[in-house]
Amino acid sequence: MRIAPTALLFLVCAAAAQKAGPADSAFSGAVSDLKQGHFADAEAGFRKVTDIEPDHVRGFLGVTQVYMAHQKSDEALMYLRKQVERLPDRLDLQVLLSDTEVRAGNLDVSPSILQNVLNRLDPKASAELDIPRGAAGGTMYRSSAANPLAESLQVLTGRDLTPKGAAGIHVRLAELFRLRNDHASAIAEWEKSSSLLPRTSWILANLALEQESGGKRLDAMKSYRESLAAFPDTPLVLNNLAFLIAETGGDLFEAMRLARRAETLAPGSVDVLDTQGWIALKQDFLDDATGTFQRVVEKAPGNPEFRKHLAMALIKRNIHSPAIDELVKALDSPPVPGDEGKILALLQSAAMKRP
Repeated sequence: MRIAPTALLFLVCAAAAQKAGPADSAFSGAVSDLKQGHFADAEAGFRKVTDIEPDHVRGFLGVTQVYMAHQKSDEALMYLRKQVERLPDRLDLQVLLSDTEVRAGNLDVSPSILQNVLNRLDPKASAELDIPRGAAGGTMYRSSAANPLAESLQVLTGRDLTPKGAAGIHVRLAELFRLRNDHASAIAEWEKSSSLLPRTSWILANLALEQESGGKRLDAMKSYRESLAAFPDTPLVLNNLAFLIAETGGDLFEAMRLARRAETLAPGSVDVLDTQGWIALKQDFLDDATGTFQRVVEKAPGNPEFRKHLAMALIKRNIHSPAIDELVKALDSPPVPGDEGKILALLQSAAMKRP
């Protein structure tokens, strides 16, 4: 089974200054206040940071995160828009505004902001624009968080691995277009990112994910292979390449080797096991396919795709008994809440042998 893009292959967060000073003390204190839910004190602390170091973005980011932590995105946006209007040459504030617009769910606003930044940014100045930012849950943007306070703290206290300069802007645009299901535009932005940061595994992997989502399977396979050449041990890339090889009439033995390597790196992954079962089914190794799909369904009995795959293998295997026939019928039926126990019981009564 193809693993869907749920995350970029990095986390991006705020970086503290290397030398301790008044701004660092104020910043640390404000973070502590935010952690304890003392929003007014936290906001005052972050505003003090901006007074001490007006050219640094982290104080502005902190004030924004206070608003976001108690779900006041309108206030956060109003604050940032005023700062951008007051300081029109501060490109870092414009990018921070764009990020916050996206987190607030305003997906149509950010492209023009980011394009304006690109128009004013020297693409060769890789460290010209350093925007501390981040997201909880591994995704680039979130319109809302299950725990806004935890997300705000993650943004403020984590390690910053964001690409700098024009490459970082193109990454933002690519993720924005992904959220809008505009695969063609996302592909174009990942390609621009890749041209600025060539042979970068996670960029190539994200490019491949978008190419695959956009129906460009051969291009996706090429990008997945280039990603593996740069970093050979990414389970998602190994798994998705294996799946595409199998789906495009490629070498099924190569596909299985890749899927087994993915399982070594991500033991127990139901998606990787499902890919292995799918490849075995295409190889007509029906006992292997059935046994593998059985393991997958045992791990995730409520997943309709996994059920369908096991039913396909059982039908193709063409071995009948009352228990197996009842199992196939149940697997082919639309899942209903609470029927996972029934599926597991039918698997046990069928007593199928698996490799």
